[in-house]
Amino acid sequence: MQRRNFISLGLASAALAGCTTGAPKKVSTAVAKADGGGEKRMRGPFPILSTPYNKDGSVDYESLKRGVRFTVDSGCPGVIWCQSNDAVDLLTFDEKVKGYEACAAAMQDVNGMMTFGCNGVDIAQMIRETEAVEQIAKKYTRTNIAIITRPPSKGRTLDDVRAYYEAQGQVAQRPVIIQTVVNNKCPSPTVEMLIDLAKKYPSIYGYIKEESGGMKANNHMIKENAAKPIIHTVFSAWGGWQWLYQSRRCGSEGLITERCAYAPLLGYIWKQMENNDRYGKLTLAYALFRLLIDQRGFPGGLRGYSLYYLQRQGVFKTTLSRVYLKAKKKEQGMVAVGDTTKWKLSDISLTDLQKAELDECYDDMLRFVKE
Repeated sequence: MQRRNFISLGLASAALAGCTTGAPKKVSTAVAKADGGGEKRMRGPFPILSTPYNKDGSVDYESLKRGVRFTVDSGCPGVIWCQSNDAVDLLTFDEKVKGYEACAAAMQDVNGMMTFGCNGVDIAQMIRETEAVEQIAKKYTRTNIAIITRPPSKGRTLDDVRAYYEAQGQVAQRPVIIQTVVNNKCPSPTVEMLIDLAKKYPSIYGYIKEESGGMKANNHMIKENAAKPIIHTVFSAWGGWQWLYQSRRCGSEGLITERCAYAPLLGYIWKQMENNDRYGKLTLAYALFRLLIDQRGFPGGLRGYSLYYLQRQGVFKTTLSRVYLKAKKKEQGMVAVGDTTKWKLSDISLTDLQKAELDECYDDMLRFVKE
């Protein structure tokens, strides 16, 4: 049976089941999703937009604008830039500010949250980026703007982490999502610290991208959601792995991942979560998402063959990436060896057979979402 026939059969079965019962499908949860207060638009999938590059390695700001609109217009309530390693470490401050402005301009009068990465090796770098975003927000008053910040990459103690976020809390004037992990040397903020920061800065903190390793993330997520309304929203991470479980069992109310190429399906999955899986399609939709992002043996990583999809859709002009000049592969991805600011250009290579398979998978996704 061909895949499209399988999907069609699944959709038909789900629709029939919905017609037969005539009632919503009840999805049990271990943690009730109580109102967390805060900014109501800070929920749902917030994909991290991959940074597009020209052939000479410069940032392609026009493609960046298209990527922002593609993500939000596909049904995702928010989009994030610049938060992936190639953007955090391998973009200059001036490139980031120019990108902030391009994204803010693209999102004027759009019903979506433009979320900017403000990160630093230390407090000074993070504050410089946060202040730049605040200046952009004053200029683009018709754009909804938030911030996401991971711990200081040179932090070594929990006191370092607290001081870092305390400093940002005194400068930021909008919601800040705290990404809990940066590297293996800087400790993640504890659940108690996250709650304490949210108490002290209720209009800024209380939004969490929970990406601790293994079951620790699930346990933390349950504790964080139990602290509502002090904590507002807890997002899943890990490329969407366990998003379905965390939504049903741990109280997750969104997803943050560099998977913007799949924005139409992420938006669709979110709608099914929000309507309590009324038509019984959530598991099928999530399984299709896992198929799309788990093509083993293809050019991998968070960018990888996803860039091919963005190029195919006319969003990006190239599939190029900046990569660390010297790097080694670890569980959390590619990590720089030595200087984290030196880079080289890298491109993906796909065979005709691989492209054919990717095309069929993506077309199945688009048909699924449309039907």
